[in-house]
Amino acid sequence: MDQSKSNILFIVWDACRFDYALEHAPNLLELGEKNLWFEKAITPAPWSPPAHASLFTGKYPHEHGMNQLGDSLEAVTLAAELGQKGYTCYGVSANGFACQRTGFHTDFDQFYYSRGRERYPEALNVSGYALSRLHEDSGEFRTGVDTVTAAVRSDHKLKSFANIAAVGIGSAAVRWRPLQRIPHPLFVSDSAYNYSPQTNTQRLTEIIKREASTEQPFFAFANYMDTHRPYNPPEEMQRKHLDQKIPPEEIRRLNDEVADPWGFVSADARDEIDEEDIETLRSLYAGEVETADTHLGQLLDILRATDQLSNTLIVVTSDHGENLGETDEMGRRRIGHESSISDALARVPLVVAHPEIDSRVVSQPYSLTNLYQIFTEGIAGKADDRLFPPDRENIAVCQYPATGGKELYEKHPAVPTAVLDHRVKEHSVAVYHDNWRVVVETTGQQWAFKNGGATTYEDAPSDFREKCEQYFLALQSEDTERKLDEEQQTQLEALGYM
Repeated sequence: MDQSKSNILFIVWDACRFDYALEHAPNLLELGEKNLWFEKAITPAPWSPPAHASLFTGKYPHEHGMNQLGDSLEAVTLAAELGQKGYTCYGVSANGFACQRTGFHTDFDQFYYSRGRERYPEALNVSGYALSRLHEDSGEFRTGVDTVTAAVRSDHKLKSFANIAAVGIGSAAVRWRPLQRIPHPLFVSDSAYNYSPQTNTQRLTEIIKREASTEQPFFAFANYMDTHRPYNPPEEMQRKHLDQKIPPEEIRRLNDEVADPWGFVSADARDEIDEEDIETLRSLYAGEVETADTHLGQLLDILRATDQLSNTLIVVTSDHGENLGETDEMGRRRIGHESSISDALARVPLVVAHPEIDSRVVSQPYSLTNLYQIFTEGIAGKADDRLFPPDRENIAVCQYPATGGKELYEKHPAVPTAVLDHRVKEHSVAVYHDNWRVVVETTGQQWAFKNGGATTYEDAPSDFREKCEQYFLALQSEDTERKLDEEQQTQLEALGYM
């Protein structure tokens, strides 16, 4: 493969865990069977900001430092480096962290935020434009004026103003709760209920078709939020996995109440978990995995139709997995990806595909930080030197840095303090090597697992334990006292992280 001529399609299924992808993603499995399928791909971090920063820098969280609520992701370098190599770089993201709000878009030629409330994707991307202006500290008034000006200059003026109205209504609903009682998707507190994966796929399809007639290679990154809460798959997937269509109000109850990470912990402490609700959520999640997979199939078809499949490096993975109400190997019961470093969070699907790759199953633990070198240097020639960089140790590390956000203690008084401590001011590290997994945390707790079964920490090889402790100590200098301003708190509440 000539990297200077090969396109790159990088797909992230946000919060998709490995075992569900293995069972509910046939297009991904078929792609993996013909290329590189990774059985133990490990995310560098179990939540979005540090994980995306690692994917786009090739560094672990303790190295890049973009780990806390409110951090900017401007320093990610992948798009900048590929741009210098002659790539046109596109981003399409429904993730509220991997977008203009955090500066993640900075080095892309074009970036579209797809989790807003816009009704017309072909018109001005109001949410993305406004977030980029706010990131530049333009202020709300100046941002509003600039957005209106951009709408006037748009090729779709009326639709752009309709998008402005939709986004404005949503913003008002977030701030004024009575509006949320209006039974219309625009008024729900979480814009994720307006998300459709078709927006991502439509944008990527336009990019692939447009680039088919150019000689310059493209890099297209897309974050699909289907497998991230709220779990709300299309009707056909609900009927397939649940034998029924769940009413919208029940979907919101399941996601906003049952699947709320902090509400779940509180209910579990009171022994008030309804197991039928949990099973329903798991089925909805399975439907979301299959939904994301159908869109992968559509993208592969577009690449074939435009005769670009033979000249495109395709990488499909997840930034982290998801807990679905089970009790993890450390004895903790969680839902979502808060206060946890479970194997269900750390282990993610990964397929690396290109016609010149010999099909192979990689069974050893593999860090997603290695992908950076594959993207920037290709995998031609000495493939293993790219897949397994010689300067990387033969281990995979998942670091959960303390996120800060002391406001959580006041906001969630019913949640056990120890659970909030784990998220706000404690660090966790899990390290994988061969058939071993060891975990170290700020509290002094240590765990070891061999072939998935628990054993004593002292039974793990001493050099392996030392590596884990080194990666843990590397997080200790992290500042966890950072305060969030009111705007940041509002944004994070809308994303479900506060």
